[in-house]
Amino acid sequence: MKKIILSIALIASSFLGYSQVVCAGVSPASITGNYFFEWADPAGLDWATPDFLVTGVFVQDTLMMINDGSPGINLQGNPVSAEGCAGSGDVGAPPAGTLNDLTGKIAVVYRNTCEFGYKALQAQNAGAVGVVIINRDPEALPMAGGVEGLNVTIPVVMLSSLDGLILTNEMENGPVVMFIGNKVGAYNNDVGTSAADLMISPYGASNTFFDNGFDLAIQIYNFGSNEQSNVTVRAKIDGPSGNVYDDTVSAPLMESGDSLYIVSGNPVAFAPFDLGGIGMYPVGEYTLTYTLSMGDSVIDDSDFDNIFESKFSVNDEMISLANLDADGMPSASSFPSNSITEYQSCMFYEDANASNVGVLGTFFVPYADTAIDNLEGAEIFINVYEWLDPWIDLSDPAYAGGANNNWFNALNQIAYSTYYPTSNDETGNAVYVAFDDPIAVQDNQRYLFCLQSFDPTISFGYDDNLNYDGNQGITAMPVSPVYVDDTWYTGGWNGYSTPSIGLKVIDGAQLGLDDHATIAGMAYPNPAVDVLTVSVNSNGLANISVTDVTGKLCLNKAVNLINGNAEMNISSLEVGVYVFNVELENGETSQFNVVKK
Repeated sequence: MKKIILSIALIASSFLGYSQVVCAGVSPASITGNYFFEWADPAGLDWATPDFLVTGVFVQDTLMMINDGSPGINLQGNPVSAEGCAGSGDVGAPPAGTLNDLTGKIAVVYRNTCEFGYKALQAQNAGAVGVVIINRDPEALPMAGGVEGLNVTIPVVMLSSLDGLILTNEMENGPVVMFIGNKVGAYNNDVGTSAADLMISPYGASNTFFDNGFDLAIQIYNFGSNEQSNVTVRAKIDGPSGNVYDDTVSAPLMESGDSLYIVSGNPVAFAPFDLGGIGMYPVGEYTLTYTLSMGDSVIDDSDFDNIFESKFSVNDEMISLANLDADGMPSASSFPSNSITEYQSCMFYEDANASNVGVLGTFFVPYADTAIDNLEGAEIFINVYEWLDPWIDLSDPAYAGGANNNWFNALNQIAYSTYYPTSNDETGNAVYVAFDDPIAVQDNQRYLFCLQSFDPTISFGYDDNLNYDGNQGITAMPVSPVYVDDTWYTGGWNGYSTPSIGLKVIDGAQLGLDDHATIAGMAYPNPAVDVLTVSVNSNGLANISVTDVTGKLCLNKAVNLINGNAEMNISSLEVGVYVFNVELENGETSQFNVVKK
């Protein structure tokens, strides 16, 4: 799961931790930039690999695919010879083959059967100076060294299947050079940053009903051994009508190892981006570009981390963290999931101008590996919660980091829908599901828009082209929590912070909803076995009707709410998901889902 940035203070000091450790494409231009990765860390005592936390520990060289001579294609469609498992002795492993000469190269190896340490040792024995292991799944994972890990003395990293595909596709066109390790002291003149250290638009797809504009911020580093006195950072935004923002700031003298946080409120900061008081973007696509420079007289010795671009768009009907594709739908490039019983993928939503819109429904991208599983007929729930827990932000002392169920005790479900894909052809493609009634969202209220499945073969799309880590660090607000097998993870998936969820919206003034017709309600424990407590914001007599997801009435009971609570026995219900409809004597209603174990 994703390790989140807890506070602005931690961002400002992150240079002392991991910001200088990178896995980055150097050339050609099509693959330059940082990639999310995991590395074989000797601190785990099962690897003898170099320690990237030591300054100057790095490798930079050309990628080469390992080839151990094994025949065949694996289940992922990749050559078995590129797994580096020949002779491993594992069940099903091919016999030892003839390994290609990897002298002076960074070996590229696919994950599949044998241990990571064995793969890396094979590459090391063939002369490799480093190893890139490509995962078979859309995420990078920590790696155990196994039996041979303590014999591996070259750097080893893992990339996601998507990033691996980008690199291997480019390798077919010519040499691909990567930098892996600690940038500090690797070069004389070297300034840079990363996608996780800068502020981008708060939405990949914003909406014309909003008053637009956002702060720009970036943390830059002097990785080089020389001090730098002429570092500048330019931020500009270009849109369909041309340039709409352009500001350049100058950094003070930066010694080797220094970092500078350019953010509103600090001595060095960008001017606010507000379109000069226009207050609304023209519809279309925009590009935000940050460019670092050391002046005309100094050439950056490692400039792949000097320019960063981030796109966002403005449209008339959708709000999304993800970018929109050519069809105007939320873009999806990864589909992470490792649930066994239940999975919810969520979009956190809070906006000072939220009441300007009403939410009609959601766009999202369902996924199943249809070569072995079925998407057709799968049961997918769309849940909308008011997030009412009293935490302040991610720096709240009550927050324990990573998984913390204490933050998710007061989720008031205010809307839901159910969706059944009609064909496997829907996998990887955006669909739209409307709510029964439009949702009137409120200014500065926290919401979670979640996709839910109880089928472990079903997952949902994420857009890897946007990185909200910098935004999360500055605002100290979550981006994309997930729920996996009885546990909430506030930070979401490791390396995937952008769920491909879009909210279809209309002008909030057109809703005309009676805000007093519905009231907050929930049930706990949830999931429940035999007995649960229904809790709504009211007292007195009420009727509770319970239906299954097909609409069949399964239970009907009159209760008396005392201090807003009433106990209810649900032992007669079968295991599954049920809709609880609470109707009070005054006509107010509440509706929420309950999972019966």
